[in-house]
Amino acid sequence: MNDDIMRFSSNYFYEGKVESAPEVKYRSMLDLDTAMEWIWPENPDNPECSDNPDYPDYREQFVGESFGRINKTEAELTLDTLQHYFERIGKQRLLDERIDVGIISPYRAQVQYLRRLLMKREYFKPFRRLISVNTVDGFQGQERDVIVISLVRSNDEGQIGFLRDLRRMNVAITRARMKLIILGDKQTMTRHPFYRQLSQYIEQL
Repeated sequence: MNDDIMRFSSNYFYEGKVESAPEVKYRSMLDLDTAMEWIWPENPDNPECSDNPDYPDYREQFVGESFGRINKTEAELTLDTLQHYFERIGKQRLLDERIDVGIISPYRAQVQYLRRLLMKREYFKPFRRLISVNTVDGFQGQERDVIVISLVRSNDEGQIGFLRDLRRMNVAITRARMKLIILGDKQTMTRHPFYRQLSQYIEQL
């Protein structure tokens, strides 16, 4: 995988001992592309925004023990972000090079919702065979050119549940060969030191 994606995991989990293969170390999807991004709207909790009935609600919802949590607005933002990135790459190149994409979420409810949204969006129709949507465990042992992660959690208490299982998150962030995009509420997630360090690492790229 790209060295920037590999480096954080190597430093955090493996004492910096993991190395990228020389032939892929600096490979990227686009010229001058940043290998890792963390996307979140500016100040989604700003009172001026939250008091506006037309402003989207970025809060998570609980949907039951077996499916956990869902964040519908974040799911929409996830597909908006992927569409924008596809537009930058170009339809012909995506199809000719069969650039494959994984959309990962830790929560099954979010995975199912993302799959439904994906099927409804006309834009993604030519690319559906190139896009997989699954849980972290569902991507174990697999790689994709582009990985998009929807973290779901967004609450005032900074509760992140089993996203504290850092081994699983290590699996998620290391599925990407060339591009990793994370969608998640930084205010909630970065109360945990792992996600704070990850956010700081990405900001420095």
